[in-house]
Amino acid sequence: MKKFILLTLALMSISTLADAKKILYVTHEPGKYHKYTPQKEAFIKMAKEAGWELTVSTGMHEPQIVALRDPKLTEGYDAVVYNFCFASSKDLKAVSNVIAQTREKGTPAMVIHCSMHSFWATFKGKNGKVTIKDGLKEQWDKENPGKAFPVWGDFTGVASTGHGPKAPITIEKCCEHEATQSLKKEGYTTAKVSELYNNYYVTKDVKPLLNGTQKGKKGKTAKAIVMWEVPQGKSKVIGLSLGHDMGEWSQPEFQGLVKDAVNYLAK
Repeated sequence: MKKFILLTLALMSISTLADAKKILYVTHEPGKYHKYTPQKEAFIKMAKEAGWELTVSTGMHEPQIVALRDPKLTEGYDAVVYNFCFASSKDLKAVSNVIAQTREKGTPAMVIHCSMHSFWATFKGKNGKVTIKDGLKEQWDKENPGKAFPVWGDFTGVASTGHGPKAPITIEKCCEHEATQSLKKEGYTTAKVSELYNNYYVTKDVKPLLNGTQKGKKGKTAKAIVMWEVPQGKSKVIGLSLGHDMGEWSQPEFQGLVKDAVNYLAK
């Protein structure tokens, strides 16, 4: 069953102004590979510090996918933050509706970590090629004639299909940007248990904001874009592939990036 947690009253001591940013945070609990409950609590703390009027949408894995079909999902919000992991989902109604919330209805979105590793059947293939699996394209065309297929990797801008070892990542700025303004010019190093997501492909309109470098077990170095901006129809998406473990979520640099990005999107 879909569960909403309205946090307006909890934030009234800080968010007393009528123009407080209204933010929707979408997750699921408890999470199989990620500790989404403590991550949710960390986000609530960030929202309180930032003075946002926050609503949290959470629940069990499958019911939350169904909840994403709601055509009014982001109605009334200044920005939405997706922090979920639906890698095996083939729910085209859910993925198309999430995309439409930004492209057609104009709600800016932030996608965090495993949100990139969601709805793989709509884009995951080999050698950076989009491969739509299990007859989903035929199903979509039959039910939605003339409408573009909802490729999740195209929506996130930087598509990802895997990650490196659980090890620190050295973060460097690509440029100066409002969504990274709290981060020092020299960047930072993430917590020990971090995952560097690969850049399976990058759409042409992506603006890289942060790069990450990670050393593997055999001494090989991998590099990838870890934060970016991409226009999507009437609005935009900010992607942040960091945030696997609570060690990262506890770092002031990571928290600063999240708050900067949401404030930038919701302005």
